[in-house]
Amino acid sequence: MKIYAFIIGTKLAYNQHDMGAMKKKILIVDEAGFSRICSAILEKEGYGTNAICDVHKIDSTINYNDFGLVITSYPFGAFLLEKLKQARVPTIILSDHVNRELITTLEHFDKSLSYCMIKPLDYNKFRTLVNQTMQGDGENPAKQ
Repeated sequence: MKIYAFIIGTKLAYNQHDMGAMKKKILIVDEAGFSRICSAILEKEGYGTNAICDVHKIDSTINYNDFGLVITSYPFGAFLLEKLKQARVPTIILSDHVNRELITTLEHFDKSLSYCMIKPLDYNKFRTLVNQTMQGDGENPAKQ
């Protein structure tokens, strides 16, 4: 069994001519408290964010490809993971703990498009991961 530690992921695949990825917003699907903190941190880094704190307000017509990154917590955003996997949108999944269900979920994601970070977050590593994901830089911050 593969143990998922603090960050899971490898290289991100982007077309070099696809510079629109840097201008895309980040979708945050999490509880209100963390969404506010996350939005503030990312907006300070220069990113636009959309935060959805009420899972009942997520419209089924949302085009996840309009976002350069989706950040959600597990199990709060578990219902989105299949859609995100199909849309091939880079995703950061945050969790308080690792369990078999989360590991199974992560095993079905493209490792080049998904990352998992365990809470409490190291915000420096979190910012680095977001920056590298949005810029399409394949260097995994877990190796730094």
